[in-house]
Amino acid sequence: MPTAKELFLDHVNGRSSDTSVADLRQTLTLAKMDALGEAHGVGATQLREIVPPLYEKIVVGTIQIAAHVGVGVGLALEAFDEAKRGVSLSMFSRETRNLMTETGVALRRRHANQIAKVIAEIEAQRLAWRHNHEFLSWLAFRRNDPRYPAKSRRERLSAFKVRERLLESRESVSELIGAPLSVALEGHDRFMLANRWRLPPDDDTAIERYVWPLLSLQPAHVVRLEAARHELDMHADSGASPLVLDEVRSRMLESLKLQLAEALDTLPATAGGGIAGHD
Repeated sequence: MPTAKELFLDHVNGRSSDTSVADLRQTLTLAKMDALGEAHGVGATQLREIVPPLYEKIVVGTIQIAAHVGVGVGLALEAFDEAKRGVSLSMFSRETRNLMTETGVALRRRHANQIAKVIAEIEAQRLAWRHNHEFLSWLAFRRNDPRYPAKSRRERLSAFKVRERLLESRESVSELIGAPLSVALEGHDRFMLANRWRLPPDDDTAIERYVWPLLSLQPAHVVRLEAARHELDMHADSGASPLVLDEVRSRMLESLKLQLAEALDTLPATAGGGIAGHD
């Protein structure tokens, strides 16, 4: 029986003979791409009609993968695929994600299978922390913006209970899949957000791109991942060539793969450490 880490690396490196998981991963990615396309530019009434079945299809896809490889490995594979393909629930508008949250509450109540219940709960909490990271991006990093004075931004952060809600979601996910994998997923979900704060690509912020990852107090491979994310933002915003972007993206993906793999060494029982049904 492979460990969760070995199982993840076998699948992500294309060494696994279980082609059904590869097919499910491809289907899930295509479902997200289709959902993004269908939800783009659609009015509120239409969104309310189309989003619930689209989101349910995505959650069911995640559950199906987890049923083959375990909850922790399934979520790690999904995060890696999202980063590689550039498609994620983080890329939907807040309005769309709010509708997903409503559906997520219903899914948590509906599922009786243990894996399905755990996935539904985790996905609901991930939607919640995406919302709060958007609030942070909107309010926390607007120095010298006359529209948003510091006192007003601080008051809004408290009024929205950003810290309390973000920590609550973080704790809930950590209990189910362990802190290292929870941290990896939260960092990934924040990076994929369509509306997030990004350091502008100029010399004044170069030192911040260097320092912020170090101040995360994370292991070396996670610091390198965060540095690569800042570097990718910088090159993308400054109009770098596709070759440059691909090189940085490749380094980012390798660091993410390492972070996810290392996180799978410390999974609790609820995260299904190996192949579901065979532990």
